[in-house]
Amino acid sequence: MRRDHQPIENGSDTTDYTFHFQISNGRGRQACSVKVQALNIQDATMFFRQNWATIELMARDGMAGGCRDNGRIKLIAP
Repeated sequence: MRRDHQPIENGSDTTDYTFHFQISNGRGRQACSVKVQALNIQDATMFFRQNWATIELMARDGMAGGCRDNGRIKLIAP
């Protein structure tokens, strides 16, 4: 899993952290990413881990609904 972070331009104290992962489906693997806003990487990681079941379900729903972004699924979590 790869993690990227970029500061938000509006000057708030939170930062966007992007977690990249893959979900397997019947034909192969699907690249996914979820963006989490948090004060630091530890909070973002904790949110990602605690909400993994929901994130996975949303990613699988996205795969079932068809991908529009070159086969990638992007989720944004507050």
